[in-house]
Amino acid sequence: MNSYVVNLYLKPTDGATSQRLTPDTTTTAGFAPLERGTKAVTFDVQTNDAFMTIDGSTPSSTNGHKLYAGRAYTLSREAADLAAFIAASGTSVIFASELTN
Repeated sequence: MNSYVVNLYLKPTDGATSQRLTPDTTTTAGFAPLERGTKAVTFDVQTNDAFMTIDGSTPSSTNGHKLYAGRAYTLSREAADLAAFIAASGTSVIFASELTN
């Protein structure tokens, strides 16, 4: 039996406000500094697909994960701290909320 199992039931982080990112095809965007207790960030891409990197490199149409408009994603705090976004076309709207347990 594994006694190290931790159930992670997430809730909004106290003191955190939602973030709205609007990267375009030439300007990258990243999350503002996260609240101390944040464990994860959930976000959705509301308009226009985007590309994201979490390795410190600059995202582009040839570098990064493609994120599709209309879908939701979740990142750990560590990944969210490094996340950079750029729009695939036009301007993307990315809406994010900080979560803790």
